[in-house]
Amino acid sequence: MRIWLTWAALGGALWLGAGAWAAPGWAAQGAALFAQPSTRAGALRVVGAGERLDLRRCSALWCFVRVGEQDGWVLRAAVNMAGGCEALVPVGLKDLRRHEAAYSAQRDPDGNGRACDQRDFLQITGR
Repeated sequence: MRIWLTWAALGGALWLGAGAWAAPGWAAQGAALFAQPSTRAGALRVVGAGERLDLRRCSALWCFVRVGEQDGWVLRAAVNMAGGCEALVPVGLKDLRRHEAAYSAQRDPDGNGRACDQRDFLQITGR
């Protein structure tokens, strides 16, 4: 398996070949790791605050992650990662609300309460 670092295109994500990549992040608060993207699915374990996550992809509510050797789903509100919007958006961390761990004023330059939304991303990247 070839490993490529694609810092420019994916904002620090690690390309693992065969279409799989992960961006390093962490649980900003303790959160349950679920087998499916539903709180009705059985919790596999609790991910501790500050514990490393490899973020695979995020949707509006959930992030598919790997914690150690275990894959599962964590509520997006508990997830954070380093970098600006150019790093977060490719993973799916976009349109972040103030209650989400990945929200910060630096990621919300227009101050509308939604970080890494389309306007922020265009303003930050100059696209």
